[in-house]
Amino acid sequence: MTKNPKSSFRTNVSGVIRDTVMKVRDRYHPIVWVHFWLTMSRCITGFMMYPYLVVYMTEQLGASVVAAAGAISFPSFLSMFFKLWAGNVSDRFGRRPVLLFVPMLQFLMLTGMMFANEVWHFYVLLTLNGLVFNLYTPAESAQITDVVPEQERTEAFALNNVAINIGATLGPLLGIAAYHFNPTLIFGGEAAVTLLTAALVYFKVPETKPDHVEKPAEQVSKGSVFRGLGSHFPLLLLIVLTVPAFMVEMQMNSTMPLYLKTQFVDYLFIYGTLRTTTGILTVVLQMPVTLWSKKWQAKRVVLVGYSLLVAYSLFYGFTPFFWILVIAEACWTLTDMLLFPRLKQIVSVMADPKVRARYFSLFDISLSVAKMTAPVLGSMVLVQYGGKALFGGLAVLLLLAGVCQVILVSRVLSPDSGKKEQAPEMTG
Repeated sequence: MTKNPKSSFRTNVSGVIRDTVMKVRDRYHPIVWVHFWLTMSRCITGFMMYPYLVVYMTEQLGASVVAAAGAISFPSFLSMFFKLWAGNVSDRFGRRPVLLFVPMLQFLMLTGMMFANEVWHFYVLLTLNGLVFNLYTPAESAQITDVVPEQERTEAFALNNVAINIGATLGPLLGIAAYHFNPTLIFGGEAAVTLLTAALVYFKVPETKPDHVEKPAEQVSKGSVFRGLGSHFPLLLLIVLTVPAFMVEMQMNSTMPLYLKTQFVDYLFIYGTLRTTTGILTVVLQMPVTLWSKKWQAKRVVLVGYSLLVAYSLFYGFTPFFWILVIAEACWTLTDMLLFPRLKQIVSVMADPKVRARYFSLFDISLSVAKMTAPVLGSMVLVQYGGKALFGGLAVLLLLAGVCQVILVSRVLSPDSGKKEQAPEMTG
């Protein structure tokens, strides 16, 4: 009997797909995959909820736009101070207790939102939800650092970035459908995900906190540039220099529609197209770009990342034509894929194993500062001086921050600093 060519072709294709899936699955630690799926599900429901909170409170509860926006901004303000010590909890008590109990507490708060009928209810519940979640994220990053070798951590953090962008792409679309069908389903969906998170942590995630870690004898050498300035000074400087990069992202979520309105008639369509394109590109290209750039030194990744951000700002400020903006979005997408996972890997190298969660919690302050300052300052500059001043000023700020960041990373990861960057190794 002769084989059916079509059947043979399908068998070969399915075999290649199966082998590829197995290789990708085996490439990363099982805990990394658990956090990938949890992050993706959490971000899908999170992006279902947060874009429509203002609409929900104004339409369903009769709140003013200012009061509704305040309910979202207020938790970010408190979280910045909470992050100063949030990471200490999992460094002291372990990763597993935090990863287990935080979702259970969030379930109570999200369930409360389903029955909330006053704006102040949302102030309280959103604030509590945001504060306890700030315990979760540094524990998650610290656990990934615990189980993944240093040379593979950029890939692990990049995989998490893929999960976030899947949520950012699918969440708003699902949120529209849920809001029109029954708005309280949005809160119920996220509450269900918190229970799923707690269940998976209970059954699939062991404790990974290192025990009896010996501190290196010469964590900072005599010739180090940071001598006498405190052991945490490099991290604090890294945080400050990362704020301008996150300010670009915050402009996308705040002033960007207002700026595009001054340039295009169909600005909402253009804004939506640019945002959706960015999310899809990140999901598709994140891991190939990460693997391609894995052999680059950290200072090279930082230099390229900040250079792309400068180009993004200049394109938006001085050549606001649609196809140029598409190129600008490509610059941002590459930055998102290259820079932010590598910065988290740098933080993992800088941190002593005893304070990993604390370092990740402190590093997150850079995003909190950007959330607090960028929308207000950006809107003020845009209204008073226009888009050229806004994006031109961002370009200058990013150029200065990028030069300083390259110098910082070079010295932090130099042999004299005691934090030498390891040569990457390919696995799997």
